[in-house]
Amino acid sequence: MNFVTLKDLLPLVPEIIILFTCFIVILVDLFAPKKNRMTTLAVTSLVGIGLALFAEFQLFGSNPTGFYGTVVSDPYSILFESLYLIVAGVTVFISLHYIAEQEMNYGEYYVLLLSALVGMMVMTSSLEMLVIFIGLEIMSISSYILVGMKRRVALSNEAALKYLLLGAFSTGFLLYGISLLYGATGTTYLPGIIESLQQGPFFSNPLAVAGVGLVIISMSFKIAIVPFHMWTPDVYTGAPTPVTGFLSAAAKAAGFAVFLRVLLTGIPLESENWKNLLWILAVLTMTVGNLMALRQNSVKRMLAYSSIAHAGYVMVAAVAGSAEALSGIFFYSCAYALMGTGAFGILTIRDLGKVPQTYDDLAGYGKRFPLPAFMMTLFMLSLVGLPLTGGFIAKLQIFSAALDEGLIWLTVIGVLNSALSVYYYLRVVVFMYMREGAIPEGVSEKDNQLPGFAVAGLAGTAVAVLYLGIFPETLLNLATDSISALL
Repeated sequence: MNFVTLKDLLPLVPEIIILFTCFIVILVDLFAPKKNRMTTLAVTSLVGIGLALFAEFQLFGSNPTGFYGTVVSDPYSILFESLYLIVAGVTVFISLHYIAEQEMNYGEYYVLLLSALVGMMVMTSSLEMLVIFIGLEIMSISSYILVGMKRRVALSNEAALKYLLLGAFSTGFLLYGISLLYGATGTTYLPGIIESLQQGPFFSNPLAVAGVGLVIISMSFKIAIVPFHMWTPDVYTGAPTPVTGFLSAAAKAAGFAVFLRVLLTGIPLESENWKNLLWILAVLTMTVGNLMALRQNSVKRMLAYSSIAHAGYVMVAAVAGSAEALSGIFFYSCAYALMGTGAFGILTIRDLGKVPQTYDDLAGYGKRFPLPAFMMTLFMLSLVGLPLTGGFIAKLQIFSAALDEGLIWLTVIGVLNSALSVYYYLRVVVFMYMREGAIPEGVSEKDNQLPGFAVAGLAGTAVAVLYLGIFPETLLNLATDSISALL
């Protein structure tokens, strides 16, 4: 009997492409001429990402499985993996000029970015808890190093250490939860877990209850749900800005993808006790994230806290639990990934000799950089959830689904929190267009130059945000079909 055949590798073709791209990037870093090395590395990474994205499209609808059903390429995993690939591509676009200006010309930057991408894709396409753990660790270890890539900056080193320690802490919860679930059910295969748990009253099995609780805690760390959010502001602030955008978009989407798959195929949530727990987590996450974002003077730190609030909005859909709500989770993840990556991408563009950090640094930005300022305004309006943007459709989908399930108070709290966010998002727009910034001595506005590579990637992101706000039907239908197949 053949233990592994070529057919088993079919659902992992995109992951294999990215893995081979990692090897090629290493060779390019060793042998490419130093003058054009970083551009060659970026282009090589983009080619690999493009090929993997093409492979995802080819696999769509065929639903291949491998390794005894533990790895699957279903519409659910393909949609999420395509999102990671798009975010990674935009990250490459906005990284080229940034790593040169910040003296981060390390070839391993792209290798780590691609390896983190492989980890996200593996954990999303797996139905086996131990394989999910392996993918999570590949993503996490690469992310820890990426956060500390600004080796000469103490804030970056501190962020990497905090991320490592708290990430290891959450990994311990996950492993212990998996071991308890194995003890309760005799398997780590997600469909097998739910089949075993459905044979008797769930809450009569203390091992299963404890295992589920520990897995939820671990996943809550990864997607920054209150009270497991404490690492987010410091890590997002200290990390290189393109890495921050990548973590806030792709890594968080990967966390929600696994969280959702585990809840749907491995853990029965029919009990009101679980609903009440998720309800409380959603309210705490929305409220704490928004209140803390109001207090920030650093734009990057504000976006970090706002990402926590957005995780709370997504949790509203998890509480609702309907097919419409769960498809809204993917749409929201997609919209937020584009908005967040775009907003952090704008903050990589050097202005008046420095990278913008605070609201005051953005004063007069609209006059000096009209195109980036317009795109930043679009991203802020979408994060608020105004019509004709992807953010509006995403919030509408989630809150309407919650109302359909009778979650009136949770919807009201979500809408109020969304209204609260208007202040700190529009504050960015006010500073860009309505405040005059002081120009440092020896610096001229003529010295400002737009990095063409980054602007091209950000322009594509801005167009995508508008497209999702005006023509959301295609993505919503794909998300609904994938969730229906998963259910």
